[in-house]
Amino acid sequence: MTTPVPELIVVASGMLTAVGYNAPATLAALRAGVSGVRSLTWPDPESGKRVRCARVWLPQRHAGTDLLADLLAPAVDECLAAAGRSDTENIPLLLGVAQSVRRGRPADVDQNLLRQIYQRIDAPSCALSRIHPGDQSGCAFALLEAQRLLAGGYADRVLIGGVDSLLERRTIMAYAESRRLLTAANFNGFLPGEAGTAVMVASAPGEKGGLRIVGTGHAEETATIEDTEALRGTALTSAIKTALASAGLTMPQVSFRVTDLSGEHYKFKEAIFAVLRLDQAPRKQPFEMWHPVEFLGEIRAAILPCLLAWTWDAFRRGYAPGREALIHLGSDDGHRFAFVARAA
Repeated sequence: MTTPVPELIVVASGMLTAVGYNAPATLAALRAGVSGVRSLTWPDPESGKRVRCARVWLPQRHAGTDLLADLLAPAVDECLAAAGRSDTENIPLLLGVAQSVRRGRPADVDQNLLRQIYQRIDAPSCALSRIHPGDQSGCAFALLEAQRLLAGGYADRVLIGGVDSLLERRTIMAYAESRRLLTAANFNGFLPGEAGTAVMVASAPGEKGGLRIVGTGHAEETATIEDTEALRGTALTSAIKTALASAGLTMPQVSFRVTDLSGEHYKFKEAIFAVLRLDQAPRKQPFEMWHPVEFLGEIRAAILPCLLAWTWDAFRRGYAPGREALIHLGSDDGHRFAFVARAA
């Protein structure tokens, strides 16, 4: 499915992760390859050993929706300060959160998370603020809604926030039972993490600097990670192909990839299939692939603002391999998104 999206530009970012309490610290750690996977959580029922994880060390740790608000509010506040904006009643806050079917997800997220965030940053809310459940795809759908709000003149800035924590006991046990955690007994899995991330976007015309989103693609995969159908990577390939076409580029013209790969073989295979189909011309340099989950743990709903912020930082500071990047991600329910980013 093609989703045409006029150009957007990222103008600010904020982050709270296992490797940093703000965006500069987190991005410096990612660039240096510093891992936040240092902690231990609940024991794996198969091996008996505690599961390694990437925990954000907070002065006071709550649970449930309170924890999610504590993770995201500092990132939102940082993003607003970086953009020089305090008129939160005019800036929609679109939040990506966990899928509603995930075991261990707080039951009151949809009802209370937005209110708690505005309370923590001590600011009035915007009537257009919304929650987008969907794990990795939640913020992707939020980005599409941001485009509609900006194009329709409902706002001149939109905040995209993502927050998640996979360190709750019921969540850990659910993924351990389905053998999706990286443990002493399973080498095909991910390390759970938690984070709150945010970016502020605006319409590209008239804006200077930042990162431009010049192409978007979306497709749905039927051979999901928990399905028995053979994986061929058709949806991710389609999403990338659509994003490249809308940006007026081919895969060999893109310098590097920034992805949500987490350590599970499924996603690596899917990414390889897509590249084999689309990246067939000779390259002068390797097609680098950056995956921050390696350092932050699996942060699911918080991943897209992180990918955008890291790409933007690489463009601004001059350590990106080129001026165009491909960002792609997918959620367990089959949604696949691809974005082409260009240095502005």
